[in-house]
Amino acid sequence: MKKASELIDQIFSSLSIDQHKGSISLFDEWEHIAGAKIAEHSRIKEIEGKSIIIAVDHPGWSQVIQLKKKQILHEIHKRYPELEITSLRIILG
Repeated sequence: MKKASELIDQIFSSLSIDQHKGSISLFDEWEHIAGAKIAEHSRIKEIEGKSIIIAVDHPGWSQVIQLKKKQILHEIHKRYPELEITSLRIILG
């Protein structure tokens, strides 16, 4: 009979949770990556391939993020190089 801890480890390893730790953390760290003001008006909606889809609450924030796109991508690469993010896609919503 297996120990409970062995069963739990087996379940989590089958879910590939370790592979997604970086992306989960990225969602949590959006304020630190983009800055508090931008984060108040935007959120990471999802990661699609090597793109991050960012939802904004007003079209003006889309422009702000476009202007800071290079800095945001640099910060993402610095913190999460394993995600290999190459672009940001901004949507209203």
